[in-house]
Amino acid sequence: MRTTTIVLTALAGLTMPAAAQEPAQEGAPKDWQGRYRYEHAAGRTAGGTGMVVNYDLVLRPPDVRDGCVLTVRGFQSDETIRCRTRREGQDLAVAFDRYGDGSTVNKYGVAVYKPGQPLFTLAKGAGGKFATRWQGLKPDGGGVAESGPYFARVK
Repeated sequence: MRTTTIVLTALAGLTMPAAAQEPAQEGAPKDWQGRYRYEHAAGRTAGGTGMVVNYDLVLRPPDVRDGCVLTVRGFQSDETIRCRTRREGQDLAVAFDRYGDGSTVNKYGVAVYKPGQPLFTLAKGAGGKFATRWQGLKPDGGGVAESGPYFARVK
């Protein structure tokens, strides 16, 4: 019995990391609210057509319906993702919640992402620039590193 008490006392002293304590929410903290865009140019097709995909992220106040929406539109892409955000220190993690139609599977019936799965993390850099660290979502094609200055604030 004494061993159990010691173990429980030791575990009671442990604290969870801040990111684990803060639940993910629709929307974003005030300093992250706005519109962001990344235009991904993935080269050209064999016929010479440009392969461009726009990633548009809209972040509204916390817990607002559709407060975090990512649209992916362009070459062979047309998705709307409802997302959730969570602060990770000074960064903002953007995680999959569901597709625009409320489903957790895409229009082909495939579960590409799991609810709560981080898609990418944004970090504020010098001069108002943002660094993106791709996680569950990564643009197709060459020239996309795991992290870099991809998203820019547009409003």
